[in-house]
Amino acid sequence: MELFNQIIHVDFIAITTLVYLAIFMVNNKAYDKKINNYYLYSLCLTFALTITDNFDYYYSGLDEPHRIHTVFIMAGYIIRVFLLQSAIFILKRNGMTTREKVFLFAPAVLNTLVILSAPFTDRVFWIDENNVLHRELLSYTPHVTSLTYFFTAVGIAIKRYRQGYKQEGVLLFVSLSAVMTGVVSEIILKTRGVLISAVLLMLAFYYLYLHMEHFKRDNLTGVLNRMSFFADIEESKRNRITAFTEIDMNGLKQINDTYGHEAGDKAISEVSNVILHSIPIKSHLYRLGGDEFGVLFKDIDMTEVERAINKIRAAIDRSGYSCAIGTAEWNDDMSFSEIYNLADNRMYEDKKKQKKELND
Repeated sequence: MELFNQIIHVDFIAITTLVYLAIFMVNNKAYDKKINNYYLYSLCLTFALTITDNFDYYYSGLDEPHRIHTVFIMAGYIIRVFLLQSAIFILKRNGMTTREKVFLFAPAVLNTLVILSAPFTDRVFWIDENNVLHRELLSYTPHVTSLTYFFTAVGIAIKRYRQGYKQEGVLLFVSLSAVMTGVVSEIILKTRGVLISAVLLMLAFYYLYLHMEHFKRDNLTGVLNRMSFFADIEESKRNRITAFTEIDMNGLKQINDTYGHEAGDKAISEVSNVILHSIPIKSHLYRLGGDEFGVLFKDIDMTEVERAINKIRAAIDRSGYSCAIGTAEWNDDMSFSEIYNLADNRMYEDKKKQKKELND
């Protein structure tokens, strides 16, 4: 009963948040399965950490040591690190290679091996006959490993912010600050439940953010969709937009007819990725439909726009695909429809030019 009371007293909000989030994800079958799986992995770790922490606290309060107490201490050290590692998986979510996954798992596995050596050496931690825990140098391995994951997450947040995802960057900075506060409070102030609550709130609010982003982005490529394009046109101040560029793939029908629609989808995804990595940081890429993309160049001059377009052309050529490109400089004396049509006409002129050069 005492253990149950302390769980309710310290972790009630965290456990309630965990249950609600788990129910929401299990029933949200239309959402990205990969992200849901990463989240379920994190939630399982959070639940396990809640249990181990409470048993650790319970056995710490007894007058005599128990062997099982060592198991819960070890489990807490190991799960904490894997929980932060799972958060990195969520933050990166797309585009992770097998090598990157191994690299992200390596520190957590190394920490596990160190902690599992505790029963066989006094260099990690030990409990005396008065049930007092004594930490040695290797007991701080989880803290060093956690800092590694923390600064990895900070790097991801900075990169997202610089790429123009300011809302996501700010959300990550606030969340990571809360997580670090939880870590510090547990180490220095010896508080309980703060880290678990901070991690769960981070997961919950980030899931909410990703869910909102899901409706703003194209399912195939992950870039902003047509609805986001017109919303950004309405919201953006015109003096921030330098130019609009329309990009249309060449030969997609031939790829679909020859290799199938799966190959066509792959081609669209690869081209969008090439364009995304070729445009300036504050500019935005949209999939307007089919094999048609649009780029809004912001806060740069036309010289930089032309340089970016040349970079896009060169990158697409290297990828083995071909695209037609048309650009219209933003003009306050023209309506958006006129600017769009001007870029569209120039794109078709470029397409005709490329066909003529190919036939010649």
